[in-house]
Amino acid sequence: MVWKIQRYARQKAVHKGGDSIEWEDYDGKDFPLELRIHQGNLTLTQAKTIRECYNLPASASTLRAVSKGDTLLVIYRLRTNTHRFRVKFAGGENSCQECAEQMSEFFPVKILPTSIDPCQNEDNKSRQEKPVLEGEVTLSKMAEVVCGTATERLWTSYDGSQSMKGIQLNNLVKLCLGDPSFPAFVEEVEKELNKIIKEQGKTPDSHQD
Repeated sequence: MVWKIQRYARQKAVHKGGDSIEWEDYDGKDFPLELRIHQGNLTLTQAKTIRECYNLPASASTLRAVSKGDTLLVIYRLRTNTHRFRVKFAGGENSCQECAEQMSEFFPVKILPTSIDPCQNEDNKSRQEKPVLEGEVTLSKMAEVVCGTATERLWTSYDGSQSMKGIQLNNLVKLCLGDPSFPAFVEEVEKELNKIIKEQGKTPDSHQD
């Protein structure tokens, strides 16, 4: 299978502990870019230059990918080194999905939705209408808010949009999803939050001077 690529970018440097990635971009207008999967080999070429090349069966344990719309991000991890590259398909979302399905035969590929669920907007609206926590607040109450089981919301100082300023959250989330241990980590965090709710419910917090 061969796919025409509109744009290609590869990781050049990582800054701020992985929060910001510097990319080196290539345009396929003057020199055509092609992504090919043939006989277990993945190659990305630009004219006669090979930009990326992987033997998929041999690299299956070290490759991960995330696709969204017409863009695909590939992550290659080898011990302490990580290389990333992303491609924008000239054929649009259908071509990207076709390629992602081909890759998924060799290594995990996460496909993200291209649009926001309208129900999510309603959830955000109802969250903003909730009253703010007041008075003395226990850890269990905060855990309930985070889990979405409380009828109140946290103070504005806990607003995620403020705390994540300056961080390329989209790239950060993609990198997390590319880590096969991330879903298990999220599950463990949820378990710990529920454990705090139960523990604090049995033993109320008390502070003595």
